[in-house]
Amino acid sequence: MSERVERVDTPRATTGREWELFVREEADESLGHVGSLTAPTRESALERATELFGWTTADVWLCPAEEVERVGIEQ
Repeated sequence: MSERVERVDTPRATTGREWELFVREEADESLGHVGSLTAPTRESALERATELFGWTTADVWLCPAEEVERVGIEQ
């Protein structure tokens, strides 16, 4: 199995703040990462996430991407 050692710090967007989006489809299920989005504020990110997933899920969670450590696999 490959060891994860390389930190990936390059931004994925050139404008706006990056957000990681997690959803829970049913109240008794685990959260799952469903993607990323770019929005200037928490409020606008939540609005966009709700448009995309809010009507089909029990929970929508947002996390600022800069608070998530992204790592790559050593090749």
